[in-house]
Amino acid sequence: MAVDFRYRRLGYLTLNVTDIGKSSAFATDVFGMDAAGEGEGGARFFRTGPNHHDIMLVPAEKAAFARSSWELESEDDLDQALAHYQRIGLAPQLVPHDEAASLGLERAFRIVEPKLNTIWEYYARMSYTSVPRKNTLTKFQGGKHYGLITPDCKAVTDYMVENMGFLVSDYLEGWGAALLRAFPNPNHHSFAPLGFPAPKPMFHHLAFMVEEIDDIGKLFNRIKRFDVQIQFGIGRHPTSGSIHLYIYDPDYFVWEYTLGMEQFPETGAREPRRMSSAPENLDLWDARPDTQHAAKFPGLVTG
Repeated sequence: MAVDFRYRRLGYLTLNVTDIGKSSAFATDVFGMDAAGEGEGGARFFRTGPNHHDIMLVPAEKAAFARSSWELESEDDLDQALAHYQRIGLAPQLVPHDEAASLGLERAFRIVEPKLNTIWEYYARMSYTSVPRKNTLTKFQGGKHYGLITPDCKAVTDYMVENMGFLVSDYLEGWGAALLRAFPNPNHHSFAPLGFPAPKPMFHHLAFMVEEIDDIGKLFNRIKRFDVQIQFGIGRHPTSGSIHLYIYDPDYFVWEYTLGMEQFPETGAREPRRMSSAPENLDLWDARPDTQHAAKFPGLVTG
């Protein structure tokens, strides 16, 4: 891990959606987020806590994963990250001041990582919202992660570890998947490259940590009233130990509630485990993911 900057957390994700009304209703009425205003081009923000936003939904003709945005620990870390990516030739681009302000950010830059050609945004300070959340459907813990389907999980993992400040927590034998944590964030993983069969890189899921098992149980019953389909769960991951429930939104983005993720210390952490890929070992409660709709997973907006 040859970087000199430190992550605080996965900040927010940007998704292009085909029906902003339906997707907004899903985010608030099904998933339990608060609407948090609008941005440029009809974008809509949603939050699970005091930060300006955790998701940005952008109206578009085609559903796609647009970018991830990462919060670093300090302004110094942001400067160090900018210099690091300049040194390794990724040509970071500063986000214009007006655009950063519309995102609730003081300053930020973006790169295109070369393995999947996805856009990564970095910042250190996001506006803090003092008004309490009004949506009481779910108690969110604050952590989050996401997964992308890639034809070469091992290559993506190696690049993230060698050049982007990530550590491997666990991986599936044959490199069918890897669970990567953004050091020194303690969560078992913040990003997961998944080596599932697919003709091209695609978006797989975004996940939000909740505080209680009741949050997952209530979602399980709530989705029946909204005719929302389950993608995976209720189950328990053998890697992170998290209880999970994955569901489909109107564009077949997969959204997850997750509870009980393993936490890693900054020093003295255990070694990554090579996990069995046998079907019976993929979930401790024998949950099986839906495969019927896998071809509908959205693609990626590449740099």
